[in-house]
Amino acid sequence: MGNHAIYIIRENGENSFFSVYHGANALSPLLWMFQAQKLQETMTRSESVSHIFEHLDYDGAYQNPRLDDVDMFCNRIPPAEMAEYNKAYAERSEFEMRMVFDLDQNCFMMEYNPNCPWYRTMGSFSIDLDVWLDNVQKLLAHAEERGIHDFGRLIAIYQRSTGLEDKLESARGYMRFEEYLDSPQAQEDRERYWRMFGHLEELDEETAEEMEER
Repeated sequence: MGNHAIYIIRENGENSFFSVYHGANALSPLLWMFQAQKLQETMTRSESVSHIFEHLDYDGAYQNPRLDDVDMFCNRIPPAEMAEYNKAYAERSEFEMRMVFDLDQNCFMMEYNPNCPWYRTMGSFSIDLDVWLDNVQKLLAHAEERGIHDFGRLIAIYQRSTGLEDKLESARGYMRFEEYLDSPQAQEDRERYWRMFGHLEELDEETAEEMEER
């Protein structure tokens, strides 16, 4: 099971669109963008970041020609098809997040899809791209020092250090609350409350009548 996302790269006034099968988290987009920019610096032939990004595999290695789509980190979306992708994002939950890299304005925006119950309250976050990438570089240095290579652990460290962990836990708590409101247990609790409330009203009426008699 994947966690699908839409990535948009704005570069030299043009947009490139990508679907990512395992990319709906706070760390993956920045790790692969970090890798793409590092590779761009080493290439003798000038290539755009979006071109390099499209040719990265799941290990962050540059593959040209590309491997089979299932072995590549992302797949390019033709501009003519973006309306359908945007509609899917706006109305359904198969794309859990949307990322926008604005290389021209040095901005990165990360948006959680509110159609996903576990992200209902997350919203979006924007910050200077170079700040995010600097954080990733520090994370990788920290991981190298401590011999951490597990991606799950890297995400956990990153989310804890950026404050996203608390926000995600709050969102999950809200989801559990919504699930409770629609559950048979909630209906049973409401009925119990109203029975109790009605009984209390009867007791109040009896007490008032006794006071009047006195």
